[in-house]
Parts: sequence; structure tokens; C-alpha cells
Amino acid sequence: MKNDGVILLRYSMEEIFILLIGYFNEWSGIFMKFNVSCVQMKPERYDVKRNIKTMCGFIDKVMEENANTNLIVFPELITSGYECHEEFHKIAEVACESDSIKIIGQAAKKYKTNIIFGFPERDAENKEVLYNSAAFVNEKGELGGTYRKVHLFDTEKKYFTPGRDYPVFDTSFGKIGVMICWDTAFPEVARIYALKDVDLLVVSTNWEKPYSDDWDLVTSARAFDNCVYLAAANRIGNDDKLSFFGHSRIVSPLGKSIAELNEEIEGVISAELDLQVPLKLREEYYTFFKDRRPDTYDLLVK
Repeated sequence: MKNDGVILLRYSMEEIFILLIGYFNEWSGIFMKFNVSCVQMKPERYDVKRNIKTMCGFIDKVMEENANTNLIVFPELITSGYECHEEFHKIAEVACESDSIKIIGQAAKKYKTNIIFGFPERDAENKEVLYNSAAFVNEKGELGGTYRKVHLFDTEKKYFTPGRDYPVFDTSFGKIGVMICWDTAFPEVARIYALKDVDLLVVSTNWEKPYSDDWDLVTSARAFDNCVYLAAANRIGNDDKLSFFGHSRIVSPLGKSIAELNEEIEGVISAELDLQVPLKLREEYYTFFKDRRPDTYDLLVK
């Protein structure tokens, strides 16, 4: 009887262990999922206060529709507009002193979500130096850092200094790498982030007409190149000479559209993303990082 009792106890413990594993897998699967939203909007050129007010309205809307949203992405230079020319010197803000970041930070803290948005940044030490930047505000409402656009486009070079770094922003759901507009056309940027093990590529952009086909191509390509999710927010409306078409997108690790807003209207796209998906894909077939040959890529950095 004693032995039978031991056997019964042993099997009972095994059953409990199996149940615990099942619960762990179920809960870990839940924790591997996160919700992201991209806001497509029309900024009013030069009017930072009005744009921030509009952004806060969209943040309220997103969080009212899904209180579990982990990240909200806004377009490039959304606080100022794109073709501000010399006015950028009046509008630009030092990140650590920025009223825009403080207000968006209050919303992030209120809803316990992360927010990324584009703004003209002034260098803290040299006030004449400006950057085309994206601010990362974490769920505590704190400035987690800024990404400064590395690949400046056309007239941007007259007003902005290019960045030199590719920072990774840590969140409760994973790591984020940010690109701004023209950066997306350069495969090297997304690959650097992938080599830094980011879980999500974020694109904050002002991609203009008539290049919507190029936009759809490069966003899908950067996701597929690295078998990683990509969330991209573009603006709409007209500035001075340029107009913008929207096409905000959330893209799968295989470059397929999960959600998109192809109309030239303000709005929000959202999706729940499962971080187990790219991990599984990279193991089963899309073994880019196992098969790559960096010893043959010397020419790429010349």
C-alpha cells in the first residue's frame, strides 16, 4: 500500500506539473502579444499647440477603443508640419525642456501606453543645430530618448543636421527601432536594428505624392528583409509645395499588410501582434540570420 501510495502521489505531482506547464505556455503566449496603433492625421503648419491638441484627441480615441494599446505611433514632424523652412528655428524644442513632450507624456502616463511622434529638435548645447527627430515617450510618461533622422532628404539638409545613431527603445512588450521617412529606403538601417534584436520597426514619415507605390514597397521590404513587424504612420494634407497621401500601414514579418489606411483621411489603424510569430518563422524557413555571410559584405560600408 505504501508503494501504491507513492505511485499515486508521483502521478499526481506529474499531472500538476503538466498543468503548470500548460498554464505557463498559455500565459507566456499572452505576454508575447501587444497592441499597436498608427495615427494618420493632417498637421497645421507652424501651429504646435493645435497639433498637440489634435494628437491628444487621437490618443484619447485610441485608448477608449482599446485600453490595452501598448504603443501609439504618429507621423514625422507632426507637431510642426513639414515645409516650415526658416520657421523651424522658432518652432524647434530641446527634448528635455519640450512642452510638447511634457503634454504627450501626461497622456502616456494617464493611459500607461508608449507614444512615438516626430518633432523638430533643438540641440541642448548648440541652439543653432536642429534635428528631424522622433520622441519616444514611455508608459510612465517619461522621455525614453529621441531618434534623430540619419538620412535627410532634399530641403531637410538646409535646416537639419543628420543623426548618427540607431538607438533601441525598451518597452514592457519588447524592443523598438525607429526610422524616419527616407531612412526606410535604406536596407542597412532596418538590418542594424534587426541585429540589435528589435521586436518592432517603427516608421514615422511624411512620404509625399506621387510615390505611394514606393512607400508600400519599402515598408513591406524592410519587414520581410528582417522577418520583423513594422508599424508606419504617414500624414495627409498639403503644406507649401508638397502634399501627402497617407497609406499608414502595419506590416507582418513576411511583408504582408495587416492593417492599412489607404484613403486620404485622418484616422487610426490598429493590430494585435504576436511576437512568437517571427521567432517561429525564423526557425522554420526564413533563416536570414543563420545564413547571412557578413564576411563577404565589406563593400557595403565603403
